[in-house]
Amino acid sequence: MLEAIYLPKLNNLTPTLDSTLLKAMEEAGELARAVLNFMLWENLSPEELTKQPQALVFLADVKEELLDVAQTCVTMIFVMEDSFGIAADSLIGEHLGKLSDKGYSYDDRQSYRIATVENPQGGNYKCISLPHLEIANVTLLTTVCKIQEELGELTQFLGKHAGASGEKNRLDSNEVNKGAALELLDVAQCCFTMMYILAERHAVNIPELVAGHVSKLRRKGYCR
Repeated sequence: MLEAIYLPKLNNLTPTLDSTLLKAMEEAGELARAVLNFMLWENLSPEELTKQPQALVFLADVKEELLDVAQTCVTMIFVMEDSFGIAADSLIGEHLGKLSDKGYSYDDRQSYRIATVENPQGGNYKCISLPHLEIANVTLLTTVCKIQEELGELTQFLGKHAGASGEKNRLDSNEVNKGAALELLDVAQCCFTMMYILAERHAVNIPELVAGHVSKLRRKGYCR
């Protein structure tokens, strides 16, 4: 059983929905570039990859960019929980229900929620975890395309559904915020699922990867 991926709350960043969309698009573009660089080696086994130093460099880029895209979305969800009255735990429950309705299976023995965990480097941090969806024929390229689709739906909530261009059929602010939060979860879910697949296909060490990611965030002063 793979360990769950956890991404932390960034206590020292307060993005907006608009800035989050811009940042998510930036990170998604960097992910697309990393995926294009690695695609030639995507079907190699872990043993074969060890003989391809350049492939390992590109795989490292893919892993980091997946976490950066997911972190951008997760950070805004925490901000919405604190500032917009979004109940993140119930939001995750709704997200899981939607996944089940679509026929996606996942390991329900693990807990997917907002939690406070101990940081091995000292102190505690608040974090979010999402499941490994068991979906056939998922590739890095399909993941990039799916992320772009979900970002497009996020843009709809912040644009058309919010009446940004003067649309008459608009949603109220609470509906826009909830819809945007669910789309942010969908983007993060794409990244989490691909990370779990990379762990299975290429022996990516998830706890080590997440620990390095959190250390980077702490060095930048984004979280405690």
